[in-house]
Amino acid sequence: MPNNYLIENESFTMIQKEVESIITSRGFQEATRSVYDIEENPLENALEDLDTYSLFGDKKVIIIKNLFLEKKEQDLERLLKYISHESENNLLFMIAEKVDSRLALSKRLMKNKNVTYIKKEVDLIKYIQEKLNTYKIDFASIRLLIEKCQEDITRIDSECEKLMIYKIDSKQITKEDIETLVVKKLKDSSEVLFSLTNALLERNKKKSLKIYQELEEYHLDINSIIGLLASQLKLISQIKVLKGEGLNNVEIQEKLKLKSLYQIKKLSEYTTYRLEEIGNMIHLLSDLDFKIKSGRMDVEHALILFIVSL
Repeated sequence: MPNNYLIENESFTMIQKEVESIITSRGFQEATRSVYDIEENPLENALEDLDTYSLFGDKKVIIIKNLFLEKKEQDLERLLKYISHESENNLLFMIAEKVDSRLALSKRLMKNKNVTYIKKEVDLIKYIQEKLNTYKIDFASIRLLIEKCQEDITRIDSECEKLMIYKIDSKQITKEDIETLVVKKLKDSSEVLFSLTNALLERNKKKSLKIYQELEEYHLDINSIIGLLASQLKLISQIKVLKGEGLNNVEIQEKLKLKSLYQIKKLSEYTTYRLEEIGNMIHLLSDLDFKIKSGRMDVEHALILFIVSL
């Protein structure tokens, strides 16, 4: 059986459970463990670990996160070479929220006889039913719990624990219990701003208004929202130009001195728009900002009126 695993799952909690299950079944419970996140560490560090004898025992568990962010072809080839001549003392996990099957690396890993590819879709309803198997809970309550947790399985896990303690005597969980105990999880405000930026570029009024209503829950200042939208649009323009010059995400991150690769990846989704379209939207937001600051437009309804006028 191969000692190399490629695991795809949107839930880090589910990935952890799968990894632990494999470690136990393969007898690596006492092995030393090392985790390498390519967003923070180069792949070569993990490769050195794979090739180095452990001073603390014969067996090692190596976990590589975000492998597909690695751009050094030489190191990727070295990884594939290691997999072809794997060590029986190493258990290698390559974990990812999403594996793009179109990528050459993905294809080579999936076809490699020394790699076990695991992709599990999580049935959240079934997951909650199993988690609360000693409690009574109806489908409507389960759906409400999923909605309030924004389908975040880590959050669902935590809220289930709270609900079980809360209803330990009656062993029955109702919608009222969930309304009382579970606070609706807000998305990261930057995610909502990304969505609003895209909706504005699409000039989709209905979608923009809906996202703006969602954004109101974060109690952000209107001037801050306008400034953040304009900044994102400027970044999209810069990324589009740099991608046109042949730079990859890592090179763009270094060029623009951005802290996170995720920001580059997310904004890159919007580079399909023409520079002229992006520039026009920046100009419109700048004009809106001027009207607010000069008192020519009511702050409270400024962004709504702006969206309606698109």
